Amino acid sequence: MKQVYLLFALLISTSLFSQEVITQKVNSKELGKDRNIKVYLPKGYDLDETTNYPLAIVLGDEYLFDLYVGNAKLYANVDKAPRQIVVGIDMKNTYGKDISIIPSNNSLTSSGVHFFNFIKHELIPFMEGNFRTSPFMTIVGEGKAANFITHYLKDEKPVFNSYICITPDFPQFAPAIMESYSLNRLGSIDNTYFLYTSNNKKYIDTKQYNRFSDIRTLLTSYEAKNFNVIFDEFDSSPSYLAMIGETIPRAFTQMFSLYSKITKEEYEANVKDLAPLDAIKYVEKKYLDIQYLYGSNLNVRLDDIFVIEDIVIDRQDGDYLRVLGDFVMIKYPDSHMGDFYIGKYHELGKDYEKADFYYKAAYGKMDPSDPNANAFYENIKRVNDLMGSKKKEEIKTKTNDEEIIEEQDEEGQE
Repeated sequence: MKQVYLLFALLISTSLFSQEVITQKVNSKELGKDRNIKVYLPKGYDLDETTNYPLAIVLGDEYLFDLYVGNAKLYANVDKAPRQIVVGIDMKNTYGKDISIIPSNNSLTSSGVHFFNFIKHELIPFMEGNFRTSPFMTIVGEGKAANFITHYLKDEKPVFNSYICITPDFPQFAPAIMESYSLNRLGSIDNTYFLYTSNNKKYIDTKQYNRFSDIRTLLTSYEAKNFNVIFDEFDSSPSYLAMIGETIPRAFTQMFSLYSKITKEEYEANVKDLAPLDAIKYVEKKYLDIQYLYGSNLNVRLDDIFVIEDIVIDRQDGDYLRVLGDFVMIKYPDSHMGDFYIGKYHELGKDYEKADFYYKAAYGKMDPSDPNANAFYENIKRVNDLMGSKKKEEIKTKTNDEEIIEEQDEEGQE
């Protein structure tokens, strides 16, 4: 277990090394003074001025900020999540005041209201005005701060898409207050929401666990398909701190499931039985949804093209290979794969001259050092052999036809 913790610590320190974390001051009328924030800018931020990034706001700029940044970098590097801009709010001397509530009804105190408005009306506009953020926003809190962030759900159109509530400390009336938000209404909003909550009854008292369970029962009963609710209990966590460390990556898995390339589970559930044209449309729609939700202008991954390749080749006589080829040529004009699919389409249709043309075009786009280049050239040799056989068959057929005509003429003369 010590090795696991050491590895995780190394991951965090490595993730922050060589990446840009800057400190800014946000002038706040709500708070009556400036508030310091830390801003993590992802790898490549300064190199590409056209890309926008999802924004995550962490209540606290110390260990929770570091944990979030480390996981954000890890998930982005393995293409499981978009790169994110992460903000940590300095709350070292104001934590209790910032997130304070009135215990009797779970309403925010005047200080809590000011901090609530600071995030919504000052911090978010500051980030949007100074950094390239996308519309997808996450807010993260632990303990009492996790309860605080649920107050943003009561807005008619919640500003945050994703709420990561780490071991929330729910007060007595939290279940009733949460019910008053009528969150089933989110189903009528053209957006997607995630609420990920973690806990372990070993580390909280019975009353707190019962509130956690009551809220879980309430929220999971809603039928709003765009409101994704996960209440996770980490029964095997060796400690409270370990549970905190586990929450963020598990939340990422849920929040960014759409962003990931097509998994085996997704293929089995949604893709494998589709007709060729529907499979192509599925991939196209997946990336349109990624762009709409996360604001990430992500090109279609070739791996996801390869996932549907056999469906398009093997079903309906390959009639939609031309559609797939055109689709790939638009997305990857320098790749040989689009020409290959169109060549395969013509080969299956026995138009070997056009197949030869597209196979040669595809081969010409390949790097001579590509280990697959020689194997790919077999496509060209094959269609040329087929062209030769076809011409011989045409000559033979023509000769037979001429002989039949001559025989008929001779019989007519007799």
